[in-house]
Amino acid sequence: MDRQQKGFSIIELLVAMAIGLILLLGVSQVFLSSRQTFATNDAMSKLQENGRFALEFIASTARQAGYLSPGSTESRPFPVEPINCGKGSSASNPCTVNGAAGASDRVSFSAEPAILIDGNLRDCAGGIVPVNKIVINSYFIIPADGDNPQPSLGCSSYNRSDSTWIVQNQRLIDGVESLQVLYGVASNADPLSVGSFISADKVELQNKWKDVIAVRIAVLANSIDAVTPAPPQRGYYLLDAPPIMPAANDLRSRQIFTTTIQLKNVY
Repeated sequence: MDRQQKGFSIIELLVAMAIGLILLLGVSQVFLSSRQTFATNDAMSKLQENGRFALEFIASTARQAGYLSPGSTESRPFPVEPINCGKGSSASNPCTVNGAAGASDRVSFSAEPAILIDGNLRDCAGGIVPVNKIVINSYFIIPADGDNPQPSLGCSSYNRSDSTWIVQNQRLIDGVESLQVLYGVASNADPLSVGSFISADKVELQNKWKDVIAVRIAVLANSIDAVTPAPPQRGYYLLDAPPIMPAANDLRSRQIFTTTIQLKNVY
């Protein structure tokens, strides 16, 4: 008895291949979309971490500003170092700086570091510092360079008692583009209440450093990695500074983070 061999026709194979390609295209789209979503979420997580950690580094130092340990023989400094603090040199000093024309500010806090859990005193970068010494911890923006493609929040620590540098230009957090600071000056009616927040150059002009009882800090952080779709092109306004406009082809997301800290050790 003859047995007829049966199989798929050319048309059936072509239809099956077409359906398979359609399904494969759909799966590929889902995979690419999921990958894009993951990359965007990861970039936004970096953005949030950069901003929060930057503020916490500065705020933790600000809360300690002006502190002297009981029995200290040092003269009490201003919690915030003035613009003309008389330390360092003209080329390298730890004083507060008011950035001109929208440039980032530099804020400097003086204190005798408190003893940490490990029993040591630490500078802004975590290094051990001598006991019974007043340290100026300065925070500022270190621009990108050949080895570091991103600007960073940086810090330097200066031994105010011995007039020597402890650490300089230490990068802390990448992806922080700008730092702006305003200083809360006590009102005439109540020395424990802020009358106004003004820039460092105005505090200097009015000779009000002894009346600074709070600081308002803003940083602009970016996502480091590109995000898709590209963020809208817009300006970012940090306190009293002119708007910051990212480059037209920049694909990184940005966010402003702001906090206000009351200085605890004012007298």
